[in-house]
Amino acid sequence: MEKAIIVYGSNTGNTETLAGALSDELKSRYEVTTRNVIDITPQDIVNYDLIVLGSSTWNEGELQDDFQEFYDEMDQLDLSGKKVAVFGPGDSSWDEYCRAVDILEEKSRQLKANLVTPGFKWDGDIDEEAINEIKKWASKLH
Repeated sequence: MEKAIIVYGSNTGNTETLAGALSDELKSRYEVTTRNVIDITPQDIVNYDLIVLGSSTWNEGELQDDFQEFYDEMDQLDLSGKKVAVFGPGDSSWDEYCRAVDILEEKSRQLKANLVTPGFKWDGDIDEEAINEIKKWASKLH
């Protein structure tokens, strides 16, 4: 069975909740590992077949605080041929709505990853609808 890793950064628990729903959905097709970004280094993700990165957006369109160091250290990676997908919650009342998803997708492209589907962006509260939608999104991750 292929291996997937979900790496998330979460201040309020929203991204962590989405990561849990993703994990539940992916378990039927992958051996899934879920890690808070503070507990992992970029080098730890290279041995997975599918890499899913999740970050909320803060301040003026920035990554979640814990994710910044991981992001900076990603430059040492070569993700050629690796399947990558990105998700994150946000608030569309801000101009930089879900900018963290865009930032992580761009970094993945620079590292030659194969972005398997457009990023998942969720506006507002993480409720049952959000959980259902991210599971639908996750069903496309192959």
